[in-house]
Amino acid sequence: MKRRLSHRYEAAIHAAVEARGRHNMSDVAGRHTNLKKHGRELVGLCPFHSERSPSFQVNDAKGTYHCFGCGRSGDAITFLIEKEGMRFTEATEYLLGDSLPVISDEERVRRKEADAREAAERIALARSIWAASVPAAGTPAEVYARSRGITMDLPPSVRFVMTPRYRNTDTGEVGRDYPAMACALVDVDGKLVGVQCIFLADGGRRKYERTRQDGSKAKAKLTFGILTGAAFRIGPRSDSIMVCEGPEDALTLRQETGRTVWAACGTANLSQVVYPPWVKAVCIAGDNGDAGHSAVKKSIEWVEVGGRSATTAFPLEAFKDFNDQLRGIRK
Repeated sequence: MKRRLSHRYEAAIHAAVEARGRHNMSDVAGRHTNLKKHGRELVGLCPFHSERSPSFQVNDAKGTYHCFGCGRSGDAITFLIEKEGMRFTEATEYLLGDSLPVISDEERVRRKEADAREAAERIALARSIWAASVPAAGTPAEVYARSRGITMDLPPSVRFVMTPRYRNTDTGEVGRDYPAMACALVDVDGKLVGVQCIFLADGGRRKYERTRQDGSKAKAKLTFGILTGAAFRIGPRSDSIMVCEGPEDALTLRQETGRTVWAACGTANLSQVVYPPWVKAVCIAGDNGDAGHSAVKKSIEWVEVGGRSATTAFPLEAFKDFNDQLRGIRK
């Protein structure tokens, strides 16, 4: 029989889920920027950085925001924490209150059903990508890992795949295949629900790079499936783990410490990873810099909500992250 999550942790997760779906994201963010309809999204000037052309995008159906300028992204709770300085519990309580317009019960049911359908489709896509992948040994995925200073045998949660970067869910159109290191994302029960692909170039000697016509950089890392709450795991089951932001740092920490390491595969997700009941202690390994320290601060509260002990670790001040420290690449 599976052990249930602690009542306190279950209550915190339930409250967060309820809070995130209670209001339109546009009502939360709209107090700080003027949003205008643009296709399925609403856009406006980013409330997190100064800009003249709007790059801040809100999706009410998904309850998310993203800035294509500074990279800030998340949900209503993340927004309140990062913009208004609230703690996780304060943001949850605020959203459960009556300070903002509440979505009708009928609309919430409709969105919940639509979200469930979309989640199932996204998980199915992630599992199809993983099914098409092959062991990393002898592939560009291994070449990439070695270029990042990873000398240990790569874990089974790392594989190689040829898969499209572009997919249009409305038309079914997909782009051509690109080589990628595939990192398995599993949920609290250990089921695969997503894949983070690190797209590669030059046989794996570097990450994919492309500058768009508007001057912006295309992302080398794309996540397919479900990210929120999930994690990329390396190492055996342990009651004491480390958690960090990206796969490269996770591989570095596993190699250098021998500990079980999880990667949230996203700064915002660092404070949303759902831990199973057998995890009792979490060392949050953050990046240097304001964004990294902010992410760790938010994560500490989330870990402690579940009654777990939280400690922190950072690379030496001269380095941005643990993988840069491993390779001797200074800021």
